[in-house]
Amino acid sequence: MPKIDDQPDDPFDKLVLDEDFVRAAEHKEGSARARMLASRWKKSPPQDTSWRAPVIPLKPRRRRRRQLPLFVLLAVGLVAVSMNAKKVHDWAFSKAPGVKAGAAHGAVAPALTTTPTAAPPTPMVDQSPDLQHPFVGSPADTWSSGAAGIALPPAKPIGVFSASTVAKDEQLVKDYLVAAYLDPRTIAGGYPQGALDLLAPANSAWMRKLVDHPAPKADDAIMLTSRFDPTVAVPVGDVRVQGEVSLADDGDNGLRIRSDFDFVYASHPVGSTEVERTIARRTLTFRFYDPNRYQGLPAGTVWIEHYDGYTGDQLCGFTRGYLVPYFHAPAASDSASAAPSGTAVDPYDLSKAPDLRAACAVDSRE
Repeated sequence: MPKIDDQPDDPFDKLVLDEDFVRAAEHKEGSARARMLASRWKKSPPQDTSWRAPVIPLKPRRRRRRQLPLFVLLAVGLVAVSMNAKKVHDWAFSKAPGVKAGAAHGAVAPALTTTPTAAPPTPMVDQSPDLQHPFVGSPADTWSSGAAGIALPPAKPIGVFSASTVAKDEQLVKDYLVAAYLDPRTIAGGYPQGALDLLAPANSAWMRKLVDHPAPKADDAIMLTSRFDPTVAVPVGDVRVQGEVSLADDGDNGLRIRSDFDFVYASHPVGSTEVERTIARRTLTFRFYDPNRYQGLPAGTVWIEHYDGYTGDQLCGFTRGYLVPYFHAPAASDSASAAPSGTAVDPYDLSKAPDLRAACAVDSRE
């Protein structure tokens, strides 16, 4: 076909749609959602964009002031101290209520295992007892409380008894001492049934008579069990204990167990807060006979062969089987007198044997 000069050349005449052409293409088709939004906004462009959260620049962090919490803690501490001044005072002097004296600084005296060679010292002698600190100003302030003060020696074979049997007999003796001198109900004036149950029948009958029918010039039941008259005195706190237990052959193939203890009690009069201490020195000898030669004791019982003792801070005379502190004003019908006399005796001195002649002597300390 002949060429017509005035007709322009076809721009696509020499275009080759090969692989290189396709890869060189720069235009890319938008997504379906993009094309839809572009068509919609072309007719009605969006106006309100309040649904978008505004961009707020972050403020730099301020350094925290450490002084403020310190002042708050100090203020709280001062308020707490002002509201509990008494307890803080007690803590400062290692006399916190409910805590044994000396426990805070490790000054509690251990239970004795041998006879002391001298009288114990008196810590804080210038302080007077009160309801919170009934033993302050006396040696008992550092003594063990209750049964913890009764240490038993190592058991060993004695007479016909093996070491294991001796150990059982030692425990029976301790059980009696706890029931007779440390039981709170008995100390408050209750009947000493626990102690009676641990005695052999003949011993038990004799002691029961002393308790049920106290009489002037007769043996006093307070030597065998400690009780306050509940109409007169109210016990305070625990009981402080110091003393020792020793073992010996009775010379007849049997066993003797000797106990020598100070039991220190505190009490106040009914209707008053005045505190007095009563010191009961009690020395008892328990005998366990050779069962091959003598009738054996009933199982679980003890036999008291001998007893001795002294009571400090106690009215003289007939006490009806009760511990009677000095604060008790005896009735006209009582034969007890508030006038101890004679050479002063230290009721805390366990290095000397109790002297029966000093049964109503003046106490050198309380």
